Amino acid sequence: MTKEVDPVMKAFLPFAEFSKVVLDGCLVVDATGRILKSNQETAAITGLTSKQLLKLQSMDESIKIYIGDAHLPVLELLQKMSIYRADQVKAVSSGGDELVVTLSYFPFVVDGVVIGAFILLRNMTGEADRDKNYSDKNKSSITDSLTGLYNRRYFEDTMATEEARIALLPVGSDHRNLSIIMGDIDHFKKVNDKYGHPAGDYVILTVAKIFQECFRKTDIVCRYGGEEFLVILPASDAEGSAVAANKARAAIEAYRFVFEGVTIPINISIGVAQMMVGFETGKGTIARADAALYESKHNGRNQVSIHTGNQIIGTNKTAA
Repeated sequence: MTKEVDPVMKAFLPFAEFSKVVLDGCLVVDATGRILKSNQETAAITGLTSKQLLKLQSMDESIKIYIGDAHLPVLELLQKMSIYRADQVKAVSSGGDELVVTLSYFPFVVDGVVIGAFILLRNMTGEADRDKNYSDKNKSSITDSLTGLYNRRYFEDTMATEEARIALLPVGSDHRNLSIIMGDIDHFKKVNDKYGHPAGDYVILTVAKIFQECFRKTDIVCRYGGEEFLVILPASDAEGSAVAANKARAAIEAYRFVFEGVTIPINISIGVAQMMVGFETGKGTIARADAALYESKHNGRNQVSIHTGNQIIGTNKTAA
């Protein structure tokens, strides 16, 4: 005899695969607020294991959400009949840690009754802390004056934060993945020599804009110095990062750079490396991305190469 599927879990099925790949904590709760399902990121946010979460009588025992100074109990949340979101609100984990989270709520409504909900919790604490750390400083201390991208200092600070975050995640979690992309504009010195430094600034600024458009909002795009760019890609392996890198490379190749009526041919070479968590520091990952970039230059430029840790391999020039 076929076992009947719980109606709340049945409603959750369309989200099941989605919950495995997002950067958010994902929970399914029933009408009483009891947790029926959670992912690894939920464990990282709440400080409880998946087994411990399933033994709780209420989601409130794992994390308390506050709107302003008022606690928002899960039972009050479950009274909402439509989608609800609260950005960067205070939360307190089971261990007493104060967090900043974004809460997204998707109710399962049957015959006008909420039978449960799918809840997303995005941990914004690191971002909020970075904003707080820099709130009293001039914005120019963390951004590049020409492009508006984050600068090398911010890149290095963020790499340290990402390393610490990854170290707290369980082994096997996709969120432990982190890749670095290093890009360098091909023959940039010739651009300055032939067309002048104002033209060179125009090229750098335009490449920066293309990079911002080609990468995810969660990726951190920086101007590392001169004509060199670095991107941190959280929760991304080398292969996926190479696809994104090729997208940016192809966009730059296709773009028509025109300065004062003169068309300037521009390409970029890129290196990719995924952090070998537990075996190297962020500096080691950057060094491998740099080595992959050098290989792209050496093999004819305008291409993407991946440093696997053991070897450097090229990719085709087709952006996926």
